Amino acid sequence: MARPRGFSLIELLVGMVVSMICMLAIMAAFAVYEGKKRSTTTGNDAQQNGSYALYALERQLRTAGSSIVQGYNHGLWGCPVTAYTNGTQTLPAASLPSPFTSSSWPLTTRLVPVLIAYGGSTGPDVIGVVGGNSALQVFNINVSSTPSASSVVVGNALGILTGDYLVGTLSNGTCAMAHITASSSGTATQVSSTTLALDTTNSPTTGLQTATNVFDVGPSPALTLYGIDASTNSLVSWDLLQRKVNNQTATVTPIADGIVMMKALYGIQTSSSSSLTWVQPTGSWAIGTLTAGTSAAATAMGQIKAIRVAIVAQSRLPERSTDYTGNTSLTLFKDLDSSVRYTITTSTQFRYQVYETTIPVRNAMVSQFY
Repeated sequence: MARPRGFSLIELLVGMVVSMICMLAIMAAFAVYEGKKRSTTTGNDAQQNGSYALYALERQLRTAGSSIVQGYNHGLWGCPVTAYTNGTQTLPAASLPSPFTSSSWPLTTRLVPVLIAYGGSTGPDVIGVVGGNSALQVFNINVSSTPSASSVVVGNALGILTGDYLVGTLSNGTCAMAHITASSSGTATQVSSTTLALDTTNSPTTGLQTATNVFDVGPSPALTLYGIDASTNSLVSWDLLQRKVNNQTATVTPIADGIVMMKALYGIQTSSSSSLTWVQPTGSWAIGTLTAGTSAAATAMGQIKAIRVAIVAQSRLPERSTDYTGNTSLTLFKDLDSSVRYTITTSTQFRYQVYETTIPVRNAMVSQFY
C-alpha cells in the first residue's frame, strides 16, 4: 500500500513563483487599464467643466445691459453708483474678496453692461456684468416732485413692482440704487401709487432726494464679477451688492471646477465702420481708462458691441508621464491677429480643453435708438 504524499518544498516554491508572476502580470495589465480609464475620465470631466463654465458665463453676458438700455442717453451709462445692502454701504466697495482683490477692478463700480479687467499676459481676466430683470418697465421714468429720504414720486408707475430696485441719476452726476419696499406677502405686485416707498435698509441714507430720473432694474439686478480662483482652479463669481442667499452671508460663489484660465477681448465698432475690431482690454481699452468718467470714456463704452471669451479647462488628476505627454503651451484666439492672441503655459501631465465663444452685447447695440 502506497504511502500518501504531499507537495514537496520545491514544488510549493515553484507554485508560489508562478502565482506571483501571474499576479504581477495581472496587476500590470490592471494598472495600464486604470491609467487609460483615468485619462479618459478626467479628460471628460475637463470637457464638461469647460462647457458648463462657458454656458453659465455666456448666459449672464447675454443679459448685460438689460433694463438700462435707455439710460445710455440719460446719463446712466458710466455713472458711478452708490448702493446699500442690509444697512451697509456696498458700493463703492470698501474692498474686494480674493481672487478679485488682486485684480485691477476698481472699487467704484460704474453702470456699464460689461467691462474687462486685464489680468496680464499670463493671468486670468476679470469680467464684470451689469444688468437688470425688470418684468415690464424698461424705460426712463421721470421724477415728478422732490423725493424724500424714504420715498420717490414718479410720473408713471406702470410696470413697477413691489420689491424692485431703482437706479436714480442724481443731480451731481452720480447714481444711487434704492429698493422699493416689498409687499407683506412677499409676492411682487404692481405698486399701488406713484409714490414709491423705499426700503431704507437697502437704500442710501438720503434716498433718491436729488434724483432727476429713475430706472427700474427689477428684483434681482446683476452687478457681478467673474474670475478664476487659482487656489481651487475654479470659475467663481461675486455679487457686488453682497446680498444674502438663504439668510447666509454673501460669499464668493464657485460656478465650475477645473477652470484655470479666462481671457476676454472687446469687439469694437466705430461709427465709421460696419465690422468689429477685436482689442485686448489694455491701453485705451483698459478698465482704468474706461471708468475714468471722461467724455472719451463714454464714447468708448458706446463702441463696445461684443465680447469674446476663452476658457481653459484642466483635468483634475495628473497623469503619468508615460501615459500622456501634452503640449507645453496653448494659444487662445488663434484665428485672430497675433496682436490679440494669448499664449498660456501648460503642464505636460494634465489634459486641457479650450472653449471660445463670441457674445454680442445686444443691449449696447440697441442703445442708439433710445
